Amino acid sequence: MTKWLTWSGAVGIGAAALATFLACGSSSNTDGGGSGNGDDASANGDADVPPLPTDDSNSKNYACPGCPAFPPLGAPACDPMTLGPATIAYPLDGLLLPPNMNVLEVQFVPPANATLFEVDFYNAITKVKVETKCDQVPDVRGGTSRGCGVTLPQGAWNDIANGNRDGNAVGVTVRATIDGKCVSASTTKVDLSFAKEDLAGGIYYWQSATFGGVGGKTGGIYSHDFGSFDPKPVPFYTSGATGTCVGCHTLSRDGARMSLMTDDPDGDDEFGDVHTHLMDVATRTVLGGKDTSAGFQTFTHDHAKYIASTFKAAKGTMPDTAFDVFDGNTGALLGTMPTGMLATHPDLSRDDASLVFVSPAPGTIDKSGDHHFKRGSLFTASFDAMANTMGAPTSLLPAGTHNYFYPTFAPDKSFVAFNDAPDVTDSATANGDAFYNRNARVKLLHFPGAAGATPIDLPNLNVADGLTNSWPRWSPFVTHFHGRSILWVTFSSNRDYGLHLVNKGFDNCYPPEGPAYDQPAPLSKQGVSYANCAQPQIWMAGVIVDTDPSVDKQDRSYPAFWLPFQDVSSHNHSAQWVEKVLGGGGQSGDAGGGCAAAGQTCGSVECCADTVCCNGMCQGQCIK
Repeated sequence: MTKWLTWSGAVGIGAAALATFLACGSSSNTDGGGSGNGDDASANGDADVPPLPTDDSNSKNYACPGCPAFPPLGAPACDPMTLGPATIAYPLDGLLLPPNMNVLEVQFVPPANATLFEVDFYNAITKVKVETKCDQVPDVRGGTSRGCGVTLPQGAWNDIANGNRDGNAVGVTVRATIDGKCVSASTTKVDLSFAKEDLAGGIYYWQSATFGGVGGKTGGIYSHDFGSFDPKPVPFYTSGATGTCVGCHTLSRDGARMSLMTDDPDGDDEFGDVHTHLMDVATRTVLGGKDTSAGFQTFTHDHAKYIASTFKAAKGTMPDTAFDVFDGNTGALLGTMPTGMLATHPDLSRDDASLVFVSPAPGTIDKSGDHHFKRGSLFTASFDAMANTMGAPTSLLPAGTHNYFYPTFAPDKSFVAFNDAPDVTDSATANGDAFYNRNARVKLLHFPGAAGATPIDLPNLNVADGLTNSWPRWSPFVTHFHGRSILWVTFSSNRDYGLHLVNKGFDNCYPPEGPAYDQPAPLSKQGVSYANCAQPQIWMAGVIVDTDPSVDKQDRSYPAFWLPFQDVSSHNHSAQWVEKVLGGGGQSGDAGGGCAAAGQTCGSVECCADTVCCNGMCQGQCIK
């Protein structure tokens, strides 16, 4: 049965402001969000959505509270000189969405003098009408709002998503009226599709700074459980009042363990004063980790062991020619695995049998840490989890004139995702470094790799060069759409997000004490905000992981969408997936919410999110 649902947004807006919105236009999709060609992109073969219906039969409307009735479908069109069309800025055309995402904001630039709007979702079996006044979309940087937004209520989302699981695309149109009689309709093509199964698992991601916040003194690790209906970020371990800079983190696939690195709140970029903590996630208790080098780790699927890179900045040496193996319950060193080459960025397959890692070009690892290097090649090796040994490394992808980094196995071991950046001339805006590389793209390789294989680009996901598409990570379970196997890839990007965030025109800001070719902005690390920096956000895209090589000739990716639970005013990146979110959601700040603050006893009471349980006390830093 065809269904019509209508709901409303909040505040109205004056004619003068609407005229300003129209003059401003929407944020750029070319560099910022990607328009995503839903007609011929991806290997899905979807047919176009039929035109917007012209009758309200079988409709059920969520009316705007206190608003006059919006004109019905089929109402006459307004004279274009009287009322032009709205322009949809978000969502993007061609998106594939998990049916349990539960949150979607439609953002649009309204025509001047419009008084009421309706967002229509429709195809042959589903029609959803969302009526709204103009709820102004705030600009992250404090500028004039560029337009209007409306967030779907849960009931409307359920009707759209559940009614179209693994089905045909749903069209989105914004209609406007000036007098309650005639209407104008957006001409921007936006079609959405929904996968067959819910997205299971969750992520822990790094919020490194808040807009206007001081580097090293705001942010932390936040989590989101995709089984939750809560659209807000959940603090796991934040900077807070303890004066701890919370940074890079790695989690076991089962979500039970985290390797977390903390620093002094100085916003710098070197490993010399970084401490590594092995943490029990459910209780946020530090189990050990003081002997683990700052850098990169990967856990066995059951968190029994973890493998770590061996950068030793504090000792003035940079061996990085071996991986250490540690106990995942105590942090005790179990053994060392020589690699015979420089080695970092390790990642274990879910069956614990294979290791993929990066071997940087000799002499390119910066003294600040092995997050800075050039011309990284990808290698694989077998791993024996019983003997704590690895086999002889084999080449997966030689660097040549590129830098390959951040490799990660798909959970079914079908592909390796990684970053690919060209090795270009050192300059303030272009270099081949692995860290926060402006020209990084997300690419794939079949696994096992074939001799001479070339990276598989993902044009829909990447959109363009220069967006800093970094830190790709796979969702933990394979889902499906139209008979194809689908995995979701999260990554950070400096593209624009609809009308909320414009990054175009703002460069990346690099912290002090990194390589000379990445000059910090601001130049001082003490008490200076990053207000004029590009602000990375976490995006996610569906990727086809059928192993049939013929699919490589098409785009395996769908356009990316902004993950709606993150704080858009923050720098968000480094999303790490787990099969299950186990807890550790202590409230941020002091003990007013029932959590134990710094200096208080932990165990029976969970520590607040800006501390960890260490030696029986809640502390900001822990050496154990």
